[in-house]
Amino acid sequence: MRWAWLFLVLAIATEVVGLTVMKAASTSSAYTGHAVMYASIAHSYVFLARAVKTIPVGVAYAIWEGSGVALITLVSVFVFDHVLTGREMLGLSMAVAGILLVNAGRADDEEATAEPRA
Repeated sequence: MRWAWLFLVLAIATEVVGLTVMKAASTSSAYTGHAVMYASIAHSYVFLARAVKTIPVGVAYAIWEGSGVALITLVSVFVFDHVLTGREMLGLSMAVAGILLVNAGRADDEEATAEPRA
C-alpha cells in the first residue's frame, strides 16, 4: 500500500514538472523543453497507472488531479508571477477541500472494511 502512495506522489510531482516545463517551453522554441515536458507527462501517467493497482482509481485520480492543479497554481504564482483573483482562490480552496473529503471518505471505507462482520 505504501508503494501505491509513493507512485501517486511521483505521478503528481512529474505532472507538475511537465506542466511547469510546458509553460517555459511555450515561451521559447527549445526542443529540449518539449522533450522534457512530454517525458514528464508520460511518466506521470505511468506512475498513476502503478498507483491505481492498489488505490481505487476514483480516489487516485481525484488526488492526482486536484493536487496537481493546486501545486501548478502555486508554481505559477511563485515562479511565473501570476496573481490569483478571488475566484481562482475560491476554486483552489474548493479543490483542496475536495481532496481532503475524498481522503476522509477513503479512511472511513478502510475502517468499515477492517471491522469484523457478525
